[in-house]
Amino acid sequence: MAKPTPLKPEEASARAYVDRLILEKLTELGEVVKPSEVAEKLQSAGVGLAAVRSLLASNPDKFAYSERRWVPAARIEGIGRPFSEIVRLTLDRFGGPMSLTLLTSELTNAHGMEEAFLAEALPRIVQSDDRFLLTRSEELALSAWVFKAHDEPVTRTLRLNGVELEDVEALAAKLKGFDWRDPDATVKALEKTAPVNLKVLGAVAWMALSPQEDQSHLLYDWRTFNAELLSIPGFVISSDGFLSPEADAKKWISTAVKVAEKLAPTIEIEDAAPIELKPDDIETAIKRILAADGTMTATSILESQFEITPSVRTFPDDMRNVMTALTKDARVWWVGGDRFRKPNDAPDFIYTLPDALQFVKSDHLQEDGDPVDVELTDEGLSSSLRKLIVHPLATDVQDEEFIPALKQLPERLRLVLKPIHRELGTFPMSQFPTGWFEDEPSIQELVFIAPDGQELQVWMNGKVRLLFNLFDWWLDQPIESGSVFNLGRTHKPNVFEFSWEEQTDPVVYISNQRMEELRELATRSEEMSTFDILREVMTHWPKGADFLTVLWEVNVVRRTSRRLLASLLSSYLCFYQRSGSPVWHYDHKKVEQGFDKTKKKFIKKD
Repeated sequence: MAKPTPLKPEEASARAYVDRLILEKLTELGEVVKPSEVAEKLQSAGVGLAAVRSLLASNPDKFAYSERRWVPAARIEGIGRPFSEIVRLTLDRFGGPMSLTLLTSELTNAHGMEEAFLAEALPRIVQSDDRFLLTRSEELALSAWVFKAHDEPVTRTLRLNGVELEDVEALAAKLKGFDWRDPDATVKALEKTAPVNLKVLGAVAWMALSPQEDQSHLLYDWRTFNAELLSIPGFVISSDGFLSPEADAKKWISTAVKVAEKLAPTIEIEDAAPIELKPDDIETAIKRILAADGTMTATSILESQFEITPSVRTFPDDMRNVMTALTKDARVWWVGGDRFRKPNDAPDFIYTLPDALQFVKSDHLQEDGDPVDVELTDEGLSSSLRKLIVHPLATDVQDEEFIPALKQLPERLRLVLKPIHRELGTFPMSQFPTGWFEDEPSIQELVFIAPDGQELQVWMNGKVRLLFNLFDWWLDQPIESGSVFNLGRTHKPNVFEFSWEEQTDPVVYISNQRMEELRELATRSEEMSTFDILREVMTHWPKGADFLTVLWEVNVVRRTSRRLLASLLSSYLCFYQRSGSPVWHYDHKKVEQGFDKTKKKFIKKD
């Protein structure tokens, strides 16, 4: 069995909480052969079969796989031990207060103890053994989880409980003036401080109720205080000793499921051979896809039909077999990754390039009859522009060049939103390195997941080189040009983690006020050449502007290619760069000097 992967503290705590949920259901069932028996009971909580299987197989302290059955690990470890040690071990592995009913069931099934004996023995050890505590809600807990104190000195008591004085003082300051003698003091203190460390809260109560003074009454009773504290509804205990609002548990479950997904590829539960798909198996899968409301993944088909998850050793071969069968069947539509839908079940707008993304050509002529707006070959461009026109932020739909794939593709990308794509709800594939998306099929469904868990269905058309259906998320971003977001791979095919950056891109950013100025220019640009538009744009930048800044400002006014703009800057004498400076300047006094005639030989022929 694989060793657990080291986790961050918050991941470990979340994982321990879900382990407890699984252990509770496993204890109720007694033992299970199929993890799906546990998953079925936890489905409403958001814990699926893949997570259950992965977590079961990666925590030998909690779960044991014995004789092809899953059982609580404490059951195996407790064999032959004294009664009180069996109880302590069971509670310790459970990781939280355990109902007497559930504990009795476990001790009866696992160790053959009679219920009549347990009905007498359990209350007895609570009274005689300081290691145990019975809550008001009839749950047994370990005293090691709470603050135990009598009349010992403060320093010694805090040390015995593993509590730092500065933590106690900080919480006491938060509860300054609190009335600990109020009949509802425990509930009110928890509501005011949660999430709070159990022991620290107990220490604050102890120091207030049992002051270190001669003749003072010692009112803190650790059993009574914690019996009530651990019975307050609406709060749950975590593995790191905190009581938190029950609502936080949803976040813990989400985190634990992600942890389970990361663990899955390294876990081997049992030896098995890859499944052999029979015609009936394929028919069942096809019917499930056609009956689904939207997309169904091959991963979910393996899980639901065969109880095979990524934690199973044969998963890669099983996935390959299912994918081969489904992609060959014309009754279902493969939309990339392991995703399948009803045939042609996608929005109509994803199949064609929006008209607004077509480039506009002007037919203005110079006095000698040559076109005003001309494109130059690379040799005619400024040396700095030859490099810049292949920059990902210069390229766009229908205006890009094939770049060989990198030897190692990045797992996460920084991407910049331009104004026209914000308006259309699209994004150009030119900003992605070659090979970052799979080449086939040409139409693919992607899923973007935001940090808050919100998901967005995105359609990719590899032929028109465009992502569609991003409109809702783009409009939530108040910045019209230059917003930066990150997109990262996940272990799931065609599923990506999405997040906005707080900073904008310095060269693509256009303020909202400047956008309005450019839109006003657009309203009177119909009779203007692109050269004239460029001149007006450049008047806004008396100290010069970066090529990419100028490119995307001009594109707000008129859809213009990177090469055309680079050609205009390189061939008209009114535009220039100072030595060593990356920015471009405009000199209106040199407009009459017109086109640099030495560039004519570099004009591209249609």
